[in-house]
Amino acid sequence: MTLPVDAPAALQTATPATTVRVTERTDADERQVQLTLDTGAPRAVVTTRTGTVTSSACSTGAPLRNGDVIARIDGAPVIALATDVPLWRDLTLDDRGDDVRGLQSALAASGIEIGVDGVLGKHTIRAAQQFLVDRGVLRTDLPDGVVPRAAVSWVPAAENTVRSCTAVVGAPVGADGVLAELPAELRGARIESVPLDPVPGDRVLQVGGSAAAIGADSVVSSPEALAKLAALPEYAAAVASADGVPTLPATWSLARPRTVQVLPPTALFAIEGERACVQPWKGKAVAVEVLGSELGQAFVRALDGRPLDRVRAVPERRRSCR
Repeated sequence: MTLPVDAPAALQTATPATTVRVTERTDADERQVQLTLDTGAPRAVVTTRTGTVTSSACSTGAPLRNGDVIARIDGAPVIALATDVPLWRDLTLDDRGDDVRGLQSALAASGIEIGVDGVLGKHTIRAAQQFLVDRGVLRTDLPDGVVPRAAVSWVPAAENTVRSCTAVVGAPVGADGVLAELPAELRGARIESVPLDPVPGDRVLQVGGSAAAIGADSVVSSPEALAKLAALPEYAAAVASADGVPTLPATWSLARPRTVQVLPPTALFAIEGERACVQPWKGKAVAVEVLGSELGQAFVRALDGRPLDRVRAVPERRRSCR
């Protein structure tokens, strides 16, 4: 933390009675950091359909979202489905498991009112089949009481950035069924060099337009936060261009910004560490905690919790607050 210093000697000749109004602002203690990324291999978007690719909506660097039609094979659409567990079987009435729960969560994320209980009931089947029909699957291709695995391809997040497109219109689907590749799996991320003297409190990382929680150990480890980072185009660009271990610039800030009082550094005196005194325009000197400084402004908080109104810009230093 950079603390303000006593006023230059030239300022001490100012009129002692000169006062300034104290203002307030929120301060998130923003710091610019570099994230070191622990990545795995690129991830594939795979279909179990066989046949000829008749159309493709894939575009390198573009987003691929839950519910998007990735491609059509023999005219039948293949739809992106974002779930924790890939759909590994055709689902029928009363099936249970994490794949059913994942399907229900993906449907709910698409705005469909549905319970997430891991049990495939009639309502889930109807909702899933309507989800597929709305995206071009023919009713005649949907057996009664079945959610077919072949109609969807697994993607790891609600929004993903395409690394490369594999499917070629007019060509057969490859033996491996790969339609597209996504950036490498993000297994972990940590701040490369933690800034000195951060303000205590829960913190978040801001990368592009997304915020992700980060632990007190400066490591991102929760699957939800990692998924947020991995879905960003900034992440895809960093991994694609890295020569060695990839890194990503980020802003590290308080999750709940604090309110501070702002006054000129000249108003502070008897500075000891992070404590100082200020002289209100009338009354006794007040002890404050110095929280930081920036561009000729000092950020403080009165130790007794009371707000400051007006203070002397050049205080009477003989009036200590201690």
